Amino acid sequence: MTNVLIASLSLFYYIDSPVVEMREQPKKESEIVSQAYFSEEVKIIEETQNWVKIETAVDHYQGWIQKDLLCQRKDSFLSNPSALIAKVNRCAAHLYNVQDTVYGPILTLPFDSRLEVLEPKQESHSRWIKVSLVDGRVGYIQRGDVTLNPTLLNRDQICNLSLQFLGLPYTWGGRSSFGYDCSGFVQMLYRQMGVYLPRDSKDQMRWEGFTNISLDSLLPGDLIFFGLAEDKIRHVGMYLGNHQFIHATVAENLPYIRISQLTDSEWDGSSRFTYRAARRLTETGF
Repeated sequence: MTNVLIASLSLFYYIDSPVVEMREQPKKESEIVSQAYFSEEVKIIEETQNWVKIETAVDHYQGWIQKDLLCQRKDSFLSNPSALIAKVNRCAAHLYNVQDTVYGPILTLPFDSRLEVLEPKQESHSRWIKVSLVDGRVGYIQRGDVTLNPTLLNRDQICNLSLQFLGLPYTWGGRSSFGYDCSGFVQMLYRQMGVYLPRDSKDQMRWEGFTNISLDSLLPGDLIFFGLAEDKIRHVGMYLGNHQFIHATVAENLPYIRISQLTDSEWDGSSRFTYRAARRLTETGF
């Protein structure tokens, strides 16, 4: 254990697979607790045989993953201030080892994956961008699949962005555009504003950066929490306006990201979720 901790202090660790399941115990049959996705930085907490217990840097969530899904670096990825960053801006984007699609992709990356741009072409019409992966490999991605040096979004922009994910399957523990759960979905959306929410909906509702608001004062971008009581929160969605909210759910036999009405019987407080609450960011500028 000591050797592992010493090594983790001197090296940087990143997810080197499109999406990995974080499990409660170091075995494939164990329950999924969350996910980590390509280029995310993690910390090693514990190690046993072919598994490592990691903690994600973005939300400090812990779980076990297979060791070969990690790569280690002596330097921090994208830490060079002069580095040009390419962020995947679609639900899925292919990465190739040549500037052609005929041989097929070497990886398919989810939304928000980060790559370092190498020898960028300045012409906006150029199709291919040469990039470096976290493990040092070089590949090519199509310009239409990425945003270069991305900037933070505002509330209106994340509401518009959320529509891009409609129809994606609900996925237990999901934090990637291959499938989200309810709290993973709103966590991702708020991260586009530079706001780092806790992982679970019950902790999101109690987060110190939020102000409690009434349901009749909701604005687009606010969050709505559902449960059996204040201390038994089970679900979260983001308000879009006109009594509509977007969320990842399995309710009503519709297991995917979709828009629902607060006046629907499933969500008006008269069904299984008898408690509802709303939260708004206290920080100015959002």
